[in-house]
Amino acid sequence: MMINLGTLEEIKDLRSVWPHEAHDFTPWLAKNISILGDEVGIDITIEETESSVGDFNVDIFATDADTGKKIIIENQLEETDHDHLGKLITYASGKSADLVIWLVRKARPEHRAAIEWLNNHTDEGVGFILCEIKVFRIGNSEPAPKFEIKEQPNNWVKEMKKPSGSVERTVLPKIKDMLEWGVVKAGDILVAKGSDEEATLLQNGHVSINDEEMSMQDWLRRVTGWKSVETYKFAIHKETGKALSQIRKEYMDENMELY
Repeated sequence: MMINLGTLEEIKDLRSVWPHEAHDFTPWLAKNISILGDEVGIDITIEETESSVGDFNVDIFATDADTGKKIIIENQLEETDHDHLGKLITYASGKSADLVIWLVRKARPEHRAAIEWLNNHTDEGVGFILCEIKVFRIGNSEPAPKFEIKEQPNNWVKEMKKPSGSVERTVLPKIKDMLEWGVVKAGDILVAKGSDEEATLLQNGHVSINDEEMSMQDWLRRVTGWKSVETYKFAIHKETGKALSQIRKEYMDENMELY
């Protein structure tokens, strides 16, 4: 029996999905930041949307959940232009950013070259990523977003994960990797460090509290009341009594040839 398959269609007009960058796309991205985080390879914690930089506002100010390093995200639902390129540099300076992410509908060749030049000529502790926003659907399905990296610094993930003053550079895997390794499993109980608050680990890397699903970051931020939490240090695996960061490190130390 032949299977009927749909046709993948790209939605070229992003504003048919998000009419306004600040009112529609930025709030959506803030709630779905894990989609971007999966593409660029880090756990992104939102600190502020429309975050002040002097007389200007950067769309999203965030941090790396592992290291606390600063990230700024500038959104543009059109082709890249000189105005936004200038804003990126202004915002990066004003926020002392370690990583700058520019999300656009289409990256013009001259701006791809500019981002490449910045990555090659700025301090090695600062990285610039140029990423296109794509949206697809099959038939009458809901639109499905996808981010495609067009420019990024060489070994930027390793540099982002490098602790201050450290010589070695290590890419830190995420909770989904730990689930694949088998060092933790769905159904395990996590405890927020310094409290008695518990959550159940899910197969997708999120947690469940009273049947409510959320990211580990959101859970820990709710428990602590802090804007930013180093997720893997503050999520304690109840059965072993170890922080997820310690479990991850022990596995990586035993499998050094993989890292």
